[in-house]
Formats: sequence, C-alpha cells, structure tokens
Amino acid sequence: MTLCIRCGKLRILDKTWKEQIGLSLVTYTSTICPDPVCQKAVETILKDRHDVNDARMKASIKRRTENRKRGMEVRRAKNRVDLYLK
Repeated sequence: MTLCIRCGKLRILDKTWKEQIGLSLVTYTSTICPDPVCQKAVETILKDRHDVNDARMKASIKRRTENRKRGMEVRRAKNRVDLYLK
C-alpha cells in the first residue's frame, strides 16, 4: 500500500478492475485516503498538477508550431534572395 501525499495516512483500497488491452490483461487498482476531506483536497491538488502540465504541453506545442513556421519563412526568404542574386 501507499501513503497519502497530503496527510501521510495509509491509503485504502477503493476499487480494482481488469481490462484487456491487446493481448495483455491489465489489473487496475484505485486507492484513496481514508479521510474524505483529505481525499477531496488530494483530488484538487492532482487536478491542479494535471492542469499545469496540460497547459505546459499546449504551450510547448504552440511554440514548436510557431518555430517551424518561422523557420519555413526564413528558408523561403533566403531562397528568394538567392534567386535574386543569381
């Protein structure tokens, strides 16, 4: 078992389920904090972490797309200058 990330209490088993993924049978186990107030706080903390990570990924993809566009524009401009100078 694991400890709660907020209060340090031993987490309890919430539910277990199995899923077939391709050729493998995967068993999932969900654990929760025994204190319901603490569990709600943990869920909020994890949601905030997920939102921050999601925002970082979206910003990274946006920057990557802009950098590719900018690189293409620079290459096109350079090719036009090269053609003009010939």
